[in-house]
Amino acid sequence: PHSNPNLDSGDPTNLQTFCLTHDFEMAFAAAGSWRLGRTSGFHSPQVCNTSRVSRKSMSVVVMSNVNVLVPVGNGSEEIETVTIIDTLVRAGANVTVASVEEDLQVTASRGVKIVADKAIGDCLDSPWDLIALPGGMPGAENLRNSSDLAHLLKHQNGQDKRIGAICASPAVVLASHGLLNDRQATCYPAPQFLDQLPNPIDDDDVPVVVSGNITTSRGPGTALVFSLNLVHQLFGKAKADELAAVMLLDMNESWMPSE
Repeated sequence: PHSNPNLDSGDPTNLQTFCLTHDFEMAFAAAGSWRLGRTSGFHSPQVCNTSRVSRKSMSVVVMSNVNVLVPVGNGSEEIETVTIIDTLVRAGANVTVASVEEDLQVTASRGVKIVADKAIGDCLDSPWDLIALPGGMPGAENLRNSSDLAHLLKHQNGQDKRIGAICASPAVVLASHGLLNDRQATCYPAPQFLDQLPNPIDDDDVPVVVSGNITTSRGPGTALVFSLNLVHQLFGKAKADELAAVMLLDMNESWMPSE
């Protein structure tokens, strides 16, 4: 799972990192954030190889016993995928990225290559505090078609444990498996997705819907609010507010779950 690498060694090193401006790079480092790529044996999704970042500039994230599963497949939406992973790691969660494909490396919806930690079949016997699904097409269809992921989601829901889904995944994955029959939900605002929701909420002013143990959201532009909402649920309001401030996001209290 993604946790803290050893950040104490060496001179600045080429890292597989997100494409960052200098100012955001410094905020990213100050927040003690997760890096994308492979350094010192640290295995995490690869996005692009453009930044030089000093390991000494990166603060240490204090990890918790909160375990999060993020399934990915070919065609998963990369903004949503990386935002979910990065935000939850910043909060201190132990995040495991699991491929539903035969290979650990998947190709996201715009061609970005992401390397998962495990195959989804290797995650069946582990307890998860949250399973969070990125959207994207055909990524959501590939998540839906995974029998191992379907088993995990139904088990998670049966235990009333948290499930999150964004973009196409609320409709294509959760609704297809009957997990939204008694839940309100939102998704990407297109008829082919909204029509699959039993109790849809289609409102530009409602980017996130929390209904029982299931949290849904609309798309790439709402991915950060969605992820911070999940942080609020797992770690509390203070941590969500702290991360929102570092990320320069002015949170609307109505987007957050009630205490």
